[in-house]
Amino acid sequence: MLRRALLALACLSALSLTSGCGDACLSLASQICRCLPDDGTRVACNRRAKESEATFPVRPEDSAWCQRQLDAQACDCTKLGTPEGKRGCGLAYQVLGP
Repeated sequence: MLRRALLALACLSALSLTSGCGDACLSLASQICRCLPDDGTRVACNRRAKESEATFPVRPEDSAWCQRQLDAQACDCTKLGTPEGKRGCGLAYQVLGP
């Protein structure tokens, strides 16, 4: 879970994925980047995602996770505005209990 969150964040934090993140992850990152308030931050988000792909290679299970997020529409802009939505999209840390 943490790896997925970090991958999503990196590919996003870059907040947008490109070729190295695979098609599904790229689409997911692009969707998240579209939620940013202006063109400049959206462009920077997509650029960071592209740059992060060399550091965070995407495994087949990561691509499958991204596709599930897309299919479930878990990362739309409305949901990302809430803590629950961020967790559901993999953009927030979840503290595991004892």
